[in-house]
Amino acid sequence: MLSKLESLFHSSRVFSFLVAFRWASLIPALLLLLQRKELVVPPLLPPLWTFLITLLANAIISLFNRSLNRLVVERPLFMGIDLLFCAFVLTVSGGSHSPYYLYAISPLLAGAFFLQMRGALGTAAAFTLLYLGADFIVQRLNDFQSVESVALITQLVGIWLIPTLLAYPSVLLKEINRARDELAAARDELAEKHENLAAAHRQLRVIHDLTVLLQAAPDLISVQQRVLGAVTTGLGFHRAIVGVVDPAREEMGGWMLYPVNSSFPSVEPLSLKAENGEVVKALIERKPYTTGHDGEVLVNHPLLNSWLKTCQWYVYPLFLREHAVGVLLVELERGKELTRQREEAVAMVANQAALALGTTILCIDRARRLAVETERNRIARDIHDTVAQSLFGIVYSLDACVNMLPLQADEVRRELIELRSLANSAHEEVRRSIFDLWPSSLTMDVFMSDLVHYVNSCCRSRTFSIVFNHHGNFNSLPSGLRRTLYRMAQEALANSARHSGADSARLCLTIADREVFLDVSDQGRGFDPSVALSRSQNREHFGLHGIQERARALGGDCDVISQPGAGTRILIHLPINGHYHV
Repeated sequence: MLSKLESLFHSSRVFSFLVAFRWASLIPALLLLLQRKELVVPPLLPPLWTFLITLLANAIISLFNRSLNRLVVERPLFMGIDLLFCAFVLTVSGGSHSPYYLYAISPLLAGAFFLQMRGALGTAAAFTLLYLGADFIVQRLNDFQSVESVALITQLVGIWLIPTLLAYPSVLLKEINRARDELAAARDELAEKHENLAAAHRQLRVIHDLTVLLQAAPDLISVQQRVLGAVTTGLGFHRAIVGVVDPAREEMGGWMLYPVNSSFPSVEPLSLKAENGEVVKALIERKPYTTGHDGEVLVNHPLLNSWLKTCQWYVYPLFLREHAVGVLLVELERGKELTRQREEAVAMVANQAALALGTTILCIDRARRLAVETERNRIARDIHDTVAQSLFGIVYSLDACVNMLPLQADEVRRELIELRSLANSAHEEVRRSIFDLWPSSLTMDVFMSDLVHYVNSCCRSRTFSIVFNHHGNFNSLPSGLRRTLYRMAQEALANSARHSGADSARLCLTIADREVFLDVSDQGRGFDPSVALSRSQNREHFGLHGIQERARALGGDCDVISQPGAGTRILIHLPINGHYHV
């Protein structure tokens, strides 16, 4: 019922009703014109001319209905023109005796509707003056001595009463419309909240189901399958792909598509480098990425890149704390962006997936590292308990033989000394191997303590100290890079302990956001780097040449700064995101 009233009293419909009223109000004048009756008051214009003028005015109003409607709504003062025109019609057609009385009050009805009570009272007051003026002019022109006061008062009451009665329901309708608008806004707000709550409920249901399923997942493949099922079946995406990271090799592979498609290519793992495509770059930078840009390379593999570019994907990197776990790709409708609500849903499922995948990957990696560490410890203990002890016994026995030989047995003495040197070298080599095998999980404390033990084993005959100075988070570096830094420091400090003649060396390790600096220096006798590096090296580990080659292999560089009598300094600069070799 309310909607019908609103439709009936819409401004465009009411204006049409007012136009129809103007046409209907001409019926009394038309009847008088057809009956050819003489009026009580002679008109100033012939009745036919007056009728034609009103017909022309009505025709104009009917033709320009919409424009006049908008003009009256925006500028109500334009109704004054209509009031003057109606007063003119009354003046030329007999004043209070005019058959155009109903026609003359049509502007009052418009004012009452469009401006409510204020418009009704304002137009009634203005038209009262115009009406009295028109009637006064008619009386003066016709020399009337008396006025029918009852008819005049009746018409004046009508001028005030009719628009006032129309204004009241107009006010009520305005209040009803305002209340309806408020109710509609409240309904829309409640509908939006209901939709958001329903979406949140669906997302929580998906997360709950996924959590329950992941608890029973026996391996990494099962975790991937259940994550993909939650994204497609639970969230309604057409297809999804998961790639996982191997933290030991720092590669991403194990690509899995759901639903399964035979055209999906088999791909070897890709190293975690930005040049391997936008998908890998999104993982490195930890930023979601939407595909579909011109000239982009999603993965640095022709078959997989071509397959992926047939669709548009939303790439979400998966992380468990600071550990990269993998990437989740969900297929989007071509040309349509992911809504904020859908993006939040993907993020919720992706975070849960990252937790499950990351936990599984870390468990696998921990088990693998534990097996390697166990084997390393076994080998180290075997070497230490057998070969090392035997060689130490040889050295001890040879020392005793040298002391017991008579002074004249020079040749035997030389042979025994040479044999002792050989056995001692073998003993040091075994000890060095033990240090190489022992530290499988390097922290900064292990890094420093193992270097001290190693250097002390290289110069047992004298005391050699190391001054450490380090900045940055050593434990945040990849394991391969930590191992490489340890080996480089081993050789640099061993060279200083053996050859510099100094009793100490300084090691400074600085870790920045994207690079590492290792600085080893001493105040020993020094040497000519060009001469030393030009000689063929036959060292027990990997020498200065080995340090430089390993630095270049990692994309870094190594500078040897020294001169005779001025000490030695080895500067090593390595990028953190290079490719590392253990």
